[in-house]
Amino acid sequence: MGVIDHRVSAGCVLPTVSRKFRLEDFKRGDEKTIHTDYDAAAREGLPAPVAIGPQVAALTFRQLRLCFGAGWVVGGRYDLSFRKPVFVTDFCVARGSVTGVEPEGDMLRVQCEVWIENQNREKVVAGTASGLVPATGVKI
Repeated sequence: MGVIDHRVSAGCVLPTVSRKFRLEDFKRGDEKTIHTDYDAAAREGLPAPVAIGPQVAALTFRQLRLCFGAGWVVGGRYDLSFRKPVFVTDFCVARGSVTGVEPEGDMLRVQCEVWIENQNREKVVAGTASGLVPATGVKI
């Protein structure tokens, strides 16, 4: 069960999910890529290794699972854009808000704006997402 239910309305702020990334989160053996090695990243003109996109997006997915529970797993939709690189030592926070609610069968589809900010409050990932909640007080 998620923390959002049929009483939600536009403007509701989603709970945040945060994480401090570490280089060790991305290492795989002796692999030396722009994701796992400072020298490899520097050769590409990067100040540090770049975090792997799906691991960054997972912050938003964890947030939406918290919000919608099974209504995210069964009926979740998302459209995300990666706007800036996330480096392997960045601190990131998934944020969001409800933009609308509409009926969908015996459920409600809750539309959201979602984004991930780095420690400088720059939006590094942004997009939209939605999940389902029962149209009544019934838990899923």
